[in-house]
Amino acid sequence: MSERTLIILKPDTVTRGLLGKVISRFEEKGLKLVGCKMIELNNEVLEKHYDHLKDKPFFPSIVSYMTSSPVLVQAWEGVEAVDVVRLMIGVTNSRQAQPGTVRGDFAMSIGRNIVHASEDIDAAKVELERFFDQNELYSYTRADEDKIYEDDEK
Repeated sequence: MSERTLIILKPDTVTRGLLGKVISRFEEKGLKLVGCKMIELNNEVLEKHYDHLKDKPFFPSIVSYMTSSPVLVQAWEGVEAVDVVRLMIGVTNSRQAQPGTVRGDFAMSIGRNIVHASEDIDAAKVELERFFDQNELYSYTRADEDKIYEDDEK
């Protein structure tokens, strides 16, 4: 069943010029980009987005980092997209992320770890609504979808 998930390419991805390299991995996997925009995050959005971390001593560092440059927020779609993306990005601590994952190939930090991705389908729904209006998400058919999925998977 097709799902949508949120990916945020963080300030380190933007400032290191890695946007194209990271995006191409998701496209080459067969996921479909259905929403994308560059934005500047603010404290209000970050407090909602990282609500589970706002009482941690490192939260001010997260806010400082995430507001240090624009970020690229994206909505991706595909069969089991949430789990596929989580596998592709690797574990949070980039030093422990497997080679071949986004974090394993491009990052060396826990906090400066290139990308945020929704952790489950429920989080994806909430996060997509946080960052996108409904008219900013699109539906279309990739030209190669019949080569990516079997008929009963679409």
